[in-house]
Amino acid sequence: MAPRKQADWGRFWMARYRKFHGRRPGEVVPVDRDSAIAFLVQIKNEGKPAWQRLQVLRGIKEVGDTVLRVSTDHLDLMIEQLGKLVEKEKVAAIELIDHGERAPGLIDPNEPIVIQRLRAKIRAEHLAIKTEKAYVTWTQRFIRRFSLTSDSDWSNVSDRAVETFLTELAVERNVSASTQNQAFAAILYVFRKVLRRELNSIDAVRAKRPQNIPLVLTVDETLQLIDKLHGIDRMIVSLLYGSGMRLNEALRLRIKDIDFDRKQIFIHDAKGMKDRAAILPCTISKSLLDQVEMRRLQHELDTREGLGSVYLPFALAKKYPKARFEFSWQYLFAASKISRDPRSGEFRRHHKSENSFGRAFTAAVEMAELSKPAHSHTMRHSFATHLLDSGSDIRTIQELLGHADISTTMIYTHVSKNGPSGVKSPLDRLMGG
Repeated sequence: MAPRKQADWGRFWMARYRKFHGRRPGEVVPVDRDSAIAFLVQIKNEGKPAWQRLQVLRGIKEVGDTVLRVSTDHLDLMIEQLGKLVEKEKVAAIELIDHGERAPGLIDPNEPIVIQRLRAKIRAEHLAIKTEKAYVTWTQRFIRRFSLTSDSDWSNVSDRAVETFLTELAVERNVSASTQNQAFAAILYVFRKVLRRELNSIDAVRAKRPQNIPLVLTVDETLQLIDKLHGIDRMIVSLLYGSGMRLNEALRLRIKDIDFDRKQIFIHDAKGMKDRAAILPCTISKSLLDQVEMRRLQHELDTREGLGSVYLPFALAKKYPKARFEFSWQYLFAASKISRDPRSGEFRRHHKSENSFGRAFTAAVEMAELSKPAHSHTMRHSFATHLLDSGSDIRTIQELLGHADISTTMIYTHVSKNGPSGVKSPLDRLMGG
């Protein structure tokens, strides 16, 4: 680490250490063993790896030796022990290298080696953290089901065992088709990408995927719902309905993705890893411009605190190492609090969470007294259906939604006023209705 950067981090950790012990700037900080251990336990619980904890401990010792001029021999044994732990973590990380790729972030060396290698491969391929959580969960369930206590046990797992696992999910646990498909995708990924082993055709009982007609709000219901929301939540739901974006696409928007001149929103790495352009509704352009300026001020304050970086996919972060500090890459709808990145351990401002928006949306549905169980995706369904009602071409709607297959978009004809619901019943004609 460069001396200047090392000094910056030294000041950062000492400021946190001082605050942890309730000392103001200029006041003497404690350098005794118990005080050091208490702080190390705190940052370990935050997920900080051994090398960072060692960095902190050496900083405490340096303060004692050079500033306070007191003996810090009692810290030497702790520094030696942490140094050994750092070496162990390095060895564990090296074992996770897969064809020259190393996963960014901290992976728990106490997890089963297959889980460690699974996490490493997922991160090397830059898959979403939600995918990692789901795949790890299903792999852990598979391990428990067949008592795979060691890495070598996997070589004895037959294709029939995978069939049994999937069949049990469909028959005994009665899971949905999407859940079973997710489980199958996870296990298939482990065998193909981690174990380097192909599975033959799996003849498991499959859960049947229902063909549901999408829930759609009327124009009046949509207006009622939007009126019950305020601030950022109102902007987000307006974008969902006004552009047809998915919720995670809206939450992940970055400042650079909004083109106010062309009235377009650029969506990157959407479902299926595809990019597309969406409509920027003119009615919320002013609100979005105000949001950009608010974020500019917030980012400046974060930068002064040394917390101005933002998450970038690993390939981009490597190619453009300074981009994560630039304003244009910041999230448009940022979280209200700084949080720790679960992979890298870095403290930064992430985007607003789905749970936070979901709570506001549910409350708005209740306040609007809607008779329909609307959720965030209902706004996307309503966008497509209302466009179809107004005479928009189905191919245009397909492009705006980012559907790969036109048959996916055609489902909206079932709820459009121009589709089956627009046909007059023969009973109404007969009775003069």
